Parts: sequence; structure tokens; C-alpha cells
Amino acid sequence: FKSLLLLLSKQTIHCILTIIMGAWTQLFPPSPHFTEVQTPSLAGKVFIVTGGNSGVGFELAKILYSKGGNVYVAGRSATKIATAIEEIKAEAAKTASSTAGQLNSLIIDLGNLFTIAPCVSDFLAKESRLDVLFNNAGVSRQPPGRVTTQGHEIHMGTNCLGPYLLTKLLLPILTKTAESAPKNSVRVVFTSSGIIDLAGPPGGVSFAELEPGKHSGDMNRNYSGSKAGNWFLASEFDRRYAKDGIAAVVQNPGTLRTPGWNGTPWLMRAMMAPIFQPPKMGAYTELWAGLSPDIKSGDGQKFIIPWGRWNTTPKKEHLASLKSKKEGGTGLAVEFFDYCEAQTKEFAAR
Repeated sequence: FKSLLLLLSKQTIHCILTIIMGAWTQLFPPSPHFTEVQTPSLAGKVFIVTGGNSGVGFELAKILYSKGGNVYVAGRSATKIATAIEEIKAEAAKTASSTAGQLNSLIIDLGNLFTIAPCVSDFLAKESRLDVLFNNAGVSRQPPGRVTTQGHEIHMGTNCLGPYLLTKLLLPILTKTAESAPKNSVRVVFTSSGIIDLAGPPGGVSFAELEPGKHSGDMNRNYSGSKAGNWFLASEFDRRYAKDGIAAVVQNPGTLRTPGWNGTPWLMRAMMAPIFQPPKMGAYTELWAGLSPDIKSGDGQKFIIPWGRWNTTPKKEHLASLKSKKEGGTGLAVEFFDYCEAQTKEFAAR
């Protein structure tokens, strides 16, 4: 072991320690400091929470509704959404401090690009503003070989292409809302994961592995690539649309006891049990990303970690990916944004 350490450069050792410490602080975060208590009245504000019928999204929708927000719960199943809405209403009725808002249903399947435009049309037929889009929904730990309706690798298609198109089609109403809303309050929140520091292709995304028939056989690598992609999208949306008053950020909600771990071998779940946190804790991370006054346009290249704070030790290769080649980076985020546009543009017509 000593011989191995001698062979490693100081730079390599520092890099390894940075990764370990970065993972440690995300696995064992300090107490949340932005919860229901710090959340102001949300009366008059409109929110979309994808995946709002279960897990973190469900807990987030509960908080937004309890503060008077008009919340659209977006998901694939009308039945599951209806059940979630009834549960939220029933729980709020028992809470004296709750100021009930509104709860609505939106049908969307992020793994099928044909469903995105109709979902947006449905929303625009009912609302004239949108304050925060929470791109919360996603898939994880899917077996290699699984693809979306359009044939994209399941993680990349569902976690990146679907949210990209949804965000793009909602830009006009977000921009309109920003014209009269307080500065930096209109936001798009993307969802990443701490796995990007532990696994994944160099730089975050491998375009070669996005080609049909060339998807990686490692589900963790595929998932990590999609979660790095979420950061790239947040960074590019923020850079391109900050001028319109829209702030886009990315967050890792935390290591949580959610349906995303279903199907994981029982031994791994048993090993992870001591560090699993309830979904509500992840909702606090997203709440900070969506509502904290500490967030502003230009924060898209930063990374939010549990339970609402900035990651001070991001991987340098990811930071390089976020920068254009003119800025001295690799330009990977720009290239990925353009890739998402190319793959989804034919599905943009409403």
C-alpha cells in the first residue's frame, strides 16, 4: 500500500481525496435550513412537478400546495395522479398551518416524446403563468438494453430528452411570467445525482454510447451519463435564457428511500439502509433550488447538494465540460444541448 501511494502523484491523491470528501458530504449532509418553515406564501404562483405523484415529487407537491401554490402534478398515470392528489388534500386538511392551494393533473410520459407537446398544450389552455418547472421525474437502475419509445437509451431518453423538450416548449410562458415576477424567481430545476462523481464516462457524457446499438452494458454508467446531462442542460438553459429572466439550476436531492431503488438486490439495499433518508428530505433540496432567495441567474454551472447548499468540490472534468472551447473548456455541454435539440425537434409541434 505504501508503494502504491509513492507511485501516485500529489495531484492524483488530491483528486481522490476530493472525490471521497465530496461523496461523504452528500451522503451525510447537515440539517436542512430551507423547509416549510422558511417557505413564504405561494398564493398566486404556479408550479409543475414532474413525477409529483410519488417519492420526492409527491413530498414537494405537498409542501407547495400547503403554502397556497397552484401545483400541477405531472405523470404517466391519471389514476395514480388522482390518488396522490386526494392523499395530499387529506393530509393538508389535518394540518392547521396549511393554506391550501390548488392541485391539478397533467399527463406526460417523458420516455415517449409524442406525449410532451400535448401535455404542454393542456397546461397552456389552463394557465397564463408558470413560476417554477421542477424537472423531478426520472428513471434509474434500468437494465442495459432498455430503450424509450423512440429507441433512445432509457436513462438518457427519459431523464434528458423528455425534460429538454418539456422545458423548451414551456420557455414562452416562463419568459412571460418573468416579465412581471420578482427577479430570479422564475426557475427551471433539473435533477441530477451524486453518482456523477463516482461513475460515468469521461467528462460526463459519451456521444458514441448514445448511438443505437452502442449503448453501454453498465446501467450505472448509463444512469450517470443522463445525470451529468441534466447538469449540462441546466447550465445551457441558464446561460441562454438568463437574459429573459429565467434561472435554471441542477440539484442532487440526496440518497433517498424512493421507488428508484426498487429492483435493487436486497443485499445492496441492506447495505444502503443506514444512509437512506425519507423522500421529504429530498423535497427540501428541491425546495431550496426552486424558491431560495440565494439562487440567481448565472448559477447554472453550480451544483446543488443535499439538503440545499452548493457543492464546493465538483469534479474538474465536469467544470471543463460546462465551459465552451472558447472559454478553455471542452464544450461538451453545448454539444449535448445541441444533441437534445436535434433528437427532439420533430416532436416540438403542438
